[in-house]
Amino acid sequence: TAAGMDMTRVKFLWSSEEITKHAQRYWTQALDIARRFTVTRIKKCCQIMGRLEDTLTAAQILYPIMQCTDIFFLKADICQLGVDQRKVNMLAREYCDAAGIKLKPIILSHHMLYGLSKGQQKMSKSNLDSAIFMEDSVDDVERKLRKAYCPRNEGEVEEKPEEESMHLTEDKLKNPCLDYVQHIIFCSPGATFTAGGKTYDSFPPVRSDFLNEILSEEALKDGLVQAVNLL
Repeated sequence: TAAGMDMTRVKFLWSSEEITKHAQRYWTQALDIARRFTVTRIKKCCQIMGRLEDTLTAAQILYPIMQCTDIFFLKADICQLGVDQRKVNMLAREYCDAAGIKLKPIILSHHMLYGLSKGQQKMSKSNLDSAIFMEDSVDDVERKLRKAYCPRNEGEVEEKPEEESMHLTEDKLKNPCLDYVQHIIFCSPGATFTAGGKTYDSFPPVRSDFLNEILSEEALKDGLVQAVNLL
């Protein structure tokens, strides 16, 4: 509704309900996907979930097969998902080649916001303070952003060789507050951001002023709290 979508032409489906109603079609599709790929290929899809290959359970290997099945079960022409799902999405396109399906799903991989705590490549379901949610109150937003990790120097977060990046561009700073400014506040055409008594009409000057200590952490968070709560 907020995006101007005509909700009379939108239907929301619960995947669990659809699978239960059409179990034979769903699981036949899942088994066909499973038989066309090796275990080694499927395990490559698990790495992006933060699971090392030698620690995977059988259920975790089944999970990407089910994710891939969802694309065909729901007859999705375009898959708009986070970049963390890119390997499963590419598995779906490879399946089309293997199964002789001419029209492959189009993959649109979106930027993943950092978790608000240090070292979080994305939000954590087990830590409700790691992200801002639609139902958060004004006080929730302020509390979470006030204590959010907000570094000025690159390299403060140790790189883990076994972890794959969940982001579309390289970012050695890994500052979730700046990430929110860039990808939430400035995502709308003509957006502005006010912090430290200055109004910015693009993200690069915000980043530059913060890194050069022209804009303090407190002022950055003041502006971010206000901007997020106005959304």
